[in-house]
Amino acid sequence: MAEEAIERYLLLRQVYHLAFHHLDITEPTMQELLSLGYLFAAPGRDAKGRRVVIARPGKFNFNTYMLTLCLIRVAHALLGVFDPHKYTNADMCRIHAITYECLMEDEENQVRGFVHFADGAGVSFPHLTLFTPKEAVRIVKNGERTIPMRHKEVHAINTHPSLKFALDFGMSLISEKIKKRVRIYTSLEEAINHKMDTSMLPKEYGGTMPMKEMIELWRQELLEMRPTLLTHDKMRVCLELYSEKAREGAVSALKQGFGCSDIGSSDSTMYGITGSFRKLEVD
Repeated sequence: MAEEAIERYLLLRQVYHLAFHHLDITEPTMQELLSLGYLFAAPGRDAKGRRVVIARPGKFNFNTYMLTLCLIRVAHALLGVFDPHKYTNADMCRIHAITYECLMEDEENQVRGFVHFADGAGVSFPHLTLFTPKEAVRIVKNGERTIPMRHKEVHAINTHPSLKFALDFGMSLISEKIKKRVRIYTSLEEAINHKMDTSMLPKEYGGTMPMKEMIELWRQELLEMRPTLLTHDKMRVCLELYSEKAREGAVSALKQGFGCSDIGSSDSTMYGITGSFRKLEVD
């Protein structure tokens, strides 16, 4: 089961190549997203020894992006040539991959798990167009079942009522175990009234350290880990040993025996572990 979990993880990295490869924080786009405070980890650990990951998706600027995307989608409808990986959704995936891969390099983080805090201020409908529903389902399902992160708590504030349908859709994608760990608040005040721990958050959210200092400390962590993250590109699996669905990142492949070669015939050769997939679960 451990071998299968590793294979799934390596296959995921290749399936979502543009999200996981060349995780270089020194690239201009990644530097800009980090400086804006789009996604970063607070220094230190909370009372239970967990790292706290802070996300501010409203810091994504969509003005130019959305105009270009609309034009390209028209071209796609007419000519079938739209490549979504050239646009901001790939950048969003890469900054997340850089953050999580850096944190996962510390075994203590894998053992103790993570706390996630998100500020939804500024998030609007254009943010929802970054991924198609099919892409969103595959990313969430593969991320939860494949990436070795223990999500212990998830807190979100400033969730706009107009996006309730999107939140409901997102909640429907995650497991019951994770769903029970999610807390959604309309404001920071409401979160504090419900005893959310703010000690590890930036000063702007009730903590003690200014956000700018946190971001700079996180930048140093990322720079130190940069050589290691870049060497991860050398980790590969033989794609021909896996089914077409597995190579696509299809959710159905998560429920099947792993390593099944799907060559479109009734006598397909079987590789690796067969039978029902059994999760390697520790919490």
